[in-house]
Amino acid sequence: MTLVRRAGLSFRGTAAALAVFAAADPARLLSATPCATTVRSWVLRLGYARLTRPLSHDHRWAWLIDHTLQIGSTKLFVIVGVPLDRVPFGVRPLQLADLHLVAMVPMEDATRERVAEELEKAVARTGVPRQVVADGAADLQKGIDRFRERHPQTASVPDVAHHAANLLKFYWENDPRWSAFTRRMNETAAGIRQTRSAYLLAPKLRNKARYMSVGTFVRFGRHVLRKLQEAEPPAEVVRWYGWVSDYAGALSAWSGQHEAVQVMLRHVRVEGLFWRGEAVVAEAWERAGASGDAVSVALRNRLRAYVGRGRGLPVGERLVGSTEVLESAFGVQKRLSRDQSGSGLTVLSVGLGVLLGEATAEEVRADAGRVPEKVVQNWATRTFGKTVQWLRRQFLRPDPAHPKSVPNSG
Repeated sequence: MTLVRRAGLSFRGTAAALAVFAAADPARLLSATPCATTVRSWVLRLGYARLTRPLSHDHRWAWLIDHTLQIGSTKLFVIVGVPLDRVPFGVRPLQLADLHLVAMVPMEDATRERVAEELEKAVARTGVPRQVVADGAADLQKGIDRFRERHPQTASVPDVAHHAANLLKFYWENDPRWSAFTRRMNETAAGIRQTRSAYLLAPKLRNKARYMSVGTFVRFGRHVLRKLQEAEPPAEVVRWYGWVSDYAGALSAWSGQHEAVQVMLRHVRVEGLFWRGEAVVAEAWERAGASGDAVSVALRNRLRAYVGRGRGLPVGERLVGSTEVLESAFGVQKRLSRDQSGSGLTVLSVGLGVLLGEATAEEVRADAGRVPEKVVQNWATRTFGKTVQWLRRQFLRPDPAHPKSVPNSG
């Protein structure tokens, strides 16, 4: 399990590594080592054990919720939780080891009623949470609002990274210079992609969530500008990117605005939301040399309003403001699924439980002992039904009346 969790090995890779270890020291290890199917079985059993293990009601919990979608119409609604008294505020951001798998529910119709219903069911696992953090998607937020009608003591907090990305999107897409700059970058990329100057390609903006990772794009523009301002600028840079000089002022503004966002993100990831958060972030902006142009000031005011959510908290209380660790968990889980992640949601989704939290060897053995694989398979059949992968296998099944044809050799 350590090879799967921390070394990032696939099931086959784990089995191969164990065989190598055994061959290297046959006197200490058995010659027969687990095959890939056995490793997969352990992941499923332990993941399901984490999903069904009792969780303490003696803590105030923070829930992080989101949907993950691969192909097909079914989304996987996931709730992970962390006791607030165990969040390492002021030390580091949340990590996978801090989280517990609270719920995992496939949904074809992710309505607010369905989301609220699953949140209500999850109360049986941890008690009513102190807060719920989501990325701001309408179906999730409306479901949280409906849940809070019954549990007003639960705070709703939007994910800070998505909130900041939406603000950048609002201000930059209303800036004609940004549209012109990105268009020229795309045109330049098309011109040099198949040339000797391909090493000058700019980072590509993602189609989805582009403002979550736009920093590398802006930094590239600033780097090109510095090259153009050298005493003897490289000829190829001048040839392809000489036009970037016209955007010197805009690049400076965009860079400053992006840095203001990063300062706020670093603060919330580590410190969370608390009563002095606004003042701390403002001091950090001041040290970084905040710009005074109208858009930068407006952006910082909107960012300050987000951090100000902690203003009404009692002294000593902090709340979580980021779901980025859950996004990371989804990425690791898809890596675990490997090729099957391209075939829709499968029983391997429950492997997410293995990737979260910490467990001693004794706890792992106990979990494996109480969860037979048949239990997991029955749960998967009830939970996922006919998956995209299952339907595809039926579609591609050979017809007994028409055996496979012999390829024509020429």
